[in-house]
Amino acid sequence: MVTANQRAAECYRQAQRAVDLRQAMTALRGAISADPAFGLALADLEAITGTAARDPGHRQMNWERHHIEVLRAAASGDAVRAADLLSEHLASVGCDPLAVRIAAQLRQPTGADEPVTSAGQFPSCHPIPWPCSP
Repeated sequence: MVTANQRAAECYRQAQRAVDLRQAMTALRGAISADPAFGLALADLEAITGTAARDPGHRQMNWERHHIEVLRAAASGDAVRAADLLSEHLASVGCDPLAVRIAAQLRQPTGADEPVTSAGQFPSCHPIPWPCSP
């Protein structure tokens, strides 16, 4: 029998492999439905939707905290800090498709002349970011 944690982890893996933002959001919601304290899924949805997430209420591993720090920096508009944190995070974990894609999605330009990248350009283990709108 599949446990709630196993179901949540499988949904999170689906979000990591999602081909678009809507598919990722559906999978993240599935992970939270299976485990309401799944901190990464909560943080990812918070960053994508701009809503406040619940505190997962349990201790997180270092890579989970780093992932969340990257997203919070990107969501706050601090692109250079987010890029620096993402570089450090990827150096540690190798690849984190959700951190890369969500951070890139949060950096989409707001004006026609605004560049998508800056001096703190994001590393690219998954080069094609999701579309801007969910």
